[in-house]
Amino acid sequence: MKIFVTVGTTKFDSLIKIVDEKLFYLDYEVIMQISDGDYKPKNFEYFDFTNDIQSYFLQSDIIITHAGAGSIYELLELGKKIIIVPNLDRIDKHQSDIANFMDSNNYAKSIYNLDNIVEIVKSIENHNFKKFKKKKFFKAQEIIDFIFE
Repeated sequence: MKIFVTVGTTKFDSLIKIVDEKLFYLDYEVIMQISDGDYKPKNFEYFDFTNDIQSYFLQSDIIITHAGAGSIYELLELGKKIIIVPNLDRIDKHQSDIANFMDSNNYAKSIYNLDNIVEIVKSIENHNFKKFKKKKFFKAQEIIDFIFE
């Protein structure tokens, strides 16, 4: 089982540290993207940034991600199993909103208590998530009409 952890462009040391410590004892291949985080994993391969994050997405069975909308929607379009971890250290709380929506609609699992990361990972190995269907955006003409009225 291949797991990829991504925090986007903002450090999220608490997520990286708990994954490094808790998943080490399990039989998973884990790679982490840690941004400019202060915590450096001791047990798994990691890097700060890459221009080719999609290749990591494609090669992984499970993605553990911060609750950034761009990351989540890209992963949904790829049909990946996702564990969303809102970064509650951020000032704005929009990450909780998107995480709750994805979890309650069975698109992904969300986790707020990082001590439960092992149980969540194990629970989604065989979980069937709802398939995400991208909706086309047809409001462009309405926006143009509104602006130029």
